[in-house]
Amino acid sequence: MADNKAKELLWPTNSDILARFVFLYVGQGSSTIILAKDGEKYKSILVDINLDSENDGVNVPMLISDLLDRGDLDIFVNTHPHDDHLKGIIELANEVSIQEVWHSGHKPSRKYNDAYKDLKKIIEKVRQANGNNSEVILEGSKDEKSIGEVFYYILSPAKYVTEEVSDEDPDTRYRRIHEQCVVLKFGIGKTWCMIPGDADRDAFEKHITKYHKERLGSVVLAASHHGSRTFFRYDENDDPYLEALDTIDPKYVTISAPKQSESKHDHPHEDALKLYSEKVGSDNVLHTGQNRYCYIFDIFLDGTYSKILDDSGEVTKAYPIKGNDNGGKKGQSFTERKKKTIIPTTPARYA
Repeated sequence: MADNKAKELLWPTNSDILARFVFLYVGQGSSTIILAKDGEKYKSILVDINLDSENDGVNVPMLISDLLDRGDLDIFVNTHPHDDHLKGIIELANEVSIQEVWHSGHKPSRKYNDAYKDLKKIIEKVRQANGNNSEVILEGSKDEKSIGEVFYYILSPAKYVTEEVSDEDPDTRYRRIHEQCVVLKFGIGKTWCMIPGDADRDAFEKHITKYHKERLGSVVLAASHHGSRTFFRYDENDDPYLEALDTIDPKYVTISAPKQSESKHDHPHEDALKLYSEKVGSDNVLHTGQNRYCYIFDIFLDGTYSKILDDSGEVTKAYPIKGNDNGGKKGQSFTERKKKTIIPTTPARYA
């Protein structure tokens, strides 16, 4: 029987871990696993999904299937219905049983209708299996909520933003999709991880920072929009908007994007990289595509947290989209690989 590399590499082995975040390398897209402690078990959450064979991204459906032993995925979150945050959703639903779907409620234009149709198919399938309450349209709120023992905030989209955007013509809806993007943060006490999808300067400057200023602080920030400058600027000649980053005040920034030379959008943008590096230090800006690594961050029950660890590329090697040739390179089967435990039983903690 083949080794279950997903379990070996990613499943928490320390019972003190409250929440584990796995920032997957998925090429030009985004996908983050969250495991939230719930008694002796962990709730499973996947925020967005992408399949990018061109840039040798992780085969997320197969990875999740192994990680959950082909069981239940408690929650799939779609931050917004763009293809690079939804590609693979049908395949995922064929591998595991999705219990709930959370999404922004955005009505996309024709350009992204295929991805939206796939999402709606899965929502209907989940609703038929689990009831109408299994579809959740997220609305920004000051209320602290919980999944198992992990707390979370919905920071965006505000209900009025969703209503405004829904009433716009298709072209305007398309332009404002990132303004209506889901922004979540998970954690406990003073230790949080923020996942903002592709939320842009308008989302933060006009809505989020103003309304949620005292709730934005986070140890880890997943860089918005694959490290795009749109978090800071409308175009590269603008003065940067820094209030959101300064208020979040992260110690680490993760970026989900291929190498800049492989990105069709030149992600991550150099000016954004510079601003993130000035904030947290270049060693603490962790770019998945640089070495095709996935990154793991743990929050413990007492509110301390681990240094972010990389997987040395093991997940990408174990779960290629292109099969055993691994994109033209000679691959190995699971049993041929040397077993390697990436996460130490007791990671170093930080207050």
